[in-house]
Amino acid sequence: MTSFIANIAIVCALLAAEGARAQPAIAPPQLGFVEDSAHALRPAYGLAGNFILGPRMTGEVVAEAFSGSIGLLKTDSSLVAFDAQGKLLGSKDVAPGPAIFAFASGGATALAYLAANKELVEWRGDAFAPSSFPDQESMAGTVVAIAFPSPVEVTLFVERKDTIWELRFPLDAAGARSQKALLGVHAPLLALPTGDLIYAERGAIVVRRADASEVRIAAPLPESFSLQQMNQSWVQLIDFNSDARFAIQTAPGREGFYRLPEQSK
Repeated sequence: MTSFIANIAIVCALLAAEGARAQPAIAPPQLGFVEDSAHALRPAYGLAGNFILGPRMTGEVVAEAFSGSIGLLKTDSSLVAFDAQGKLLGSKDVAPGPAIFAFASGGATALAYLAANKELVEWRGDAFAPSSFPDQESMAGTVVAIAFPSPVEVTLFVERKDTIWELRFPLDAAGARSQKALLGVHAPLLALPTGDLIYAERGAIVVRRADASEVRIAAPLPESFSLQQMNQSWVQLIDFNSDARFAIQTAPGREGFYRLPEQSK
C-alpha cells in the first residue's frame, strides 16, 4: 500500500507540473532537470553561469537523471520515467535503496541499476522490463556507474579495491564479453551516452573522451559528492555535506563548472 500511495503521489505531482508548464509563457531555454537540496526534481533553465530553477515537480527522490528527451527518477519505493515536459511515462515498484542510470545514445531508452538487490531494469520507451544481471563471479566489486552502449549491451563500471574496471555484457545473458582496467579513473564516476567519462582528480573535474583524450575543468570540489546527468552535455554535481549544487558543461570547447542557484519553494 505504501508503494502504491508513493506512485500515486508522484503521478499527481508530475501531471500537475505538466499542466502548469502548458500555460503560455516566455521562458529561457531548458537545460534539463536537477535534484535540489530538498531532493526534489526541478527543471533547470538558462545559459552557462546564468541559471534559473523551476518549481519543484515531485517529493523527495533518491536519484534522478535526464537524457535530453526522457528522464528516470527513483524514490524510496518506485522507479519512474518522465518526458521533457515532466509528463509521467511509466512507473514500477522497486526495493528501497540507491539507483544508477544510463541512457542509450538516442536518448529514448535507458537502464537503471538498483543496488539493493543488484537488479537491472530497462526502460524500453513505453514500459519498464527486467534484464538479466551478470553472474556474481564476474560482478565482484561495487558498481559505481553504468552505460548503455548499444540496444543489446550494458557496460558496468565496477570498483575493485582501488581500481575501476569496465565490464561489457550482452543484455539478458551471463558472462562478461570484455573487461579492462581504467587506470587513473576514480569514483564517483558518470558515463555519458557519448562515451565520455566524468570523474574528479586533484581539484578538477576530468572529462575523458571516447578517444581517451582528457579535458580538466578546475573546480572547488566538495569532499563527498555524486554526479547525475542533466541532459546530453550537462552534468549535476551534488554535495552530500551541504545544500550546494553545481552544473558541469561537458560539450567540447565549452567545458565549465558553475554553481546552481537554490530556491526555497
